Amino acid sequence: MKKTVVAIATVAVVGLSNVFFTDSIDAASNLQEIKDERSDIKKNLSDAEAKIADVLIDLKEINEEIKQVEASLKANQEATKEVQAEMDELNDEIAELEAAIEERFNILKERAKSYQRNGGNIAYLDVILGSSSFGEFISRVNAVTKITDSDAELIEQQEEDKAKVEEKLSELNELKEELLEMEQLILEQKEANEQKKKELQAKENELKELKSKLQVKDKKLAALEADIYASMQPASSTTASAQSASNGKSGGAAVTGGGVLGWPTKGGYISSHMGPRGGRMHKGMDIARTDRSTSPPIYAADGGTVVSAGYSGAYGNKVVINHNNGMQTVYAHLASLNVSAGQNVSRGTKLGIMGRTGRSTGIHLHFEVYVNGKLQNPAKYF
Repeated sequence: MKKTVVAIATVAVVGLSNVFFTDSIDAASNLQEIKDERSDIKKNLSDAEAKIADVLIDLKEINEEIKQVEASLKANQEATKEVQAEMDELNDEIAELEAAIEERFNILKERAKSYQRNGGNIAYLDVILGSSSFGEFISRVNAVTKITDSDAELIEQQEEDKAKVEEKLSELNELKEELLEMEQLILEQKEANEQKKKELQAKENELKELKSKLQVKDKKLAALEADIYASMQPASSTTASAQSASNGKSGGAAVTGGGVLGWPTKGGYISSHMGPRGGRMHKGMDIARTDRSTSPPIYAADGGTVVSAGYSGAYGNKVVINHNNGMQTVYAHLASLNVSAGQNVSRGTKLGIMGRTGRSTGIHLHFEVYVNGKLQNPAKYF
């Protein structure tokens, strides 16, 4: 009877072990799939950001080209106005010359008609016959001849002046035609640049939309990853407790991290990235809680040894973990601490509760990563 009970108990334990083992394998498998997918997303995000940067450079260049083309168009139009104004002046000058030539020609025609009607020029005869002496007669004949010759020379000169003005007008007309052709080319260039600008803006919007979708997807996967870590937490805690019981709180073999970090809290989202902020360098990333009614637990992002755990000025309650592979992680502003210096922890070990101790705006986790003593962007290691 006892053998039967032992056999049944053994089968039950083995069955439970198999279930736990299967669940662990499934969780680990899902976790790896999520990590792989997030890695692909980050690569795509990086590519999209690089392309956006290229598009912005192209947009800056095309805007400069558009400005230059508009300046050329303005200069061309001003030149065309000046040429047209000069052409208008020349047309007025030609009109005056033509009027003067016509007036002088009409005078000569009237004289010719009078001479023909009367068998001679009455006006001329009156001048000549009115002489009181032969000397005066000769003098008046010479004067009349000079007047007639002078009229003819004046008309000839006016015709020459008109020809010169018309020649200049022709040159200006050719110049105006060139300017108008050039204006058409400039307008075509401007239209092409505007079209290119529209295409670049459309490409920029498309890339930004892609980036936004990737960020949303990554955020969801990060939350799912955190949930998986949370579901694995009891086993991790049990393991850590067992290690502490056998090795002591600060003893035992050091745990070495794998270099790829897990999400250090349950859910949440990145509220502030590493980089310049408020006139100074923000040394890590901030992870804010998504559910305002709870204070999420903070987990070790990878296995390692707790270097320090306590209050540290602006950081508030802070935990520093050495992952024994050249990497260190820092967790700040915790409301409470669950670990102490010297303790070996596994990935997913609960370090404390998210809070706002130290210099902090709102409840969040401030998370930093160092590799071989140099500050790194945490986003690269998830």
